[in-house]
Amino acid sequence: MSSGPATTTVSLHPQASTDPQMLRWVTTATLPAELPVLDRLVADGVLARSEIGAGEIRTWLADGSSWDTAGPVVRTALFAALRQLPHTPALSGELLAERIAELIAREVAPVAASHGGGITVESVREGVLTVAMTGACHGCSLGHKTLDDLVRETVTAHFPQIHTVRAANPRRSRFALGIPGLKKSK
Repeated sequence: MSSGPATTTVSLHPQASTDPQMLRWVTTATLPAELPVLDRLVADGVLARSEIGAGEIRTWLADGSSWDTAGPVVRTALFAALRQLPHTPALSGELLAERIAELIAREVAPVAASHGGGITVESVREGVLTVAMTGACHGCSLGHKTLDDLVRETVTAHFPQIHTVRAANPRRSRFALGIPGLKKSK
């Protein structure tokens, strides 16, 4: 009994962006620097360009194309190409932390920065991601929502091996405000 070529199980789903011409394809596959199928889609006039990032492939429509017709073509081509990738062991250690840090810097940090805060990776160990929340994020009463709604959802969509996200120093710093010369009224 002969077995065919080995294939890899692939998770791939499209995610809209603010640019209607661009679609992100989020995947759990370990992506190579280049996928020849993307060059073919550009040459065939389906896509204008593409970029490969940590856990995602970004694709832009060619002029005159629509996602209604191009979407299924791109999805089918990507699934076929990603299933043929050689099996690679799951990311771990420093490489996993590095990839998660890239993802947070790209997708989470700009949101935190817009509110005067920052979020960086402290450590990744045994499926637990620990992040440092700095600036306005440190001690913020909505920090738990940022962790759950933004950090956890973003990271686990790309790295399902992460099952817990926590803040390195979740305690709120409290201090008394004293104004010299101000007396209580009776």
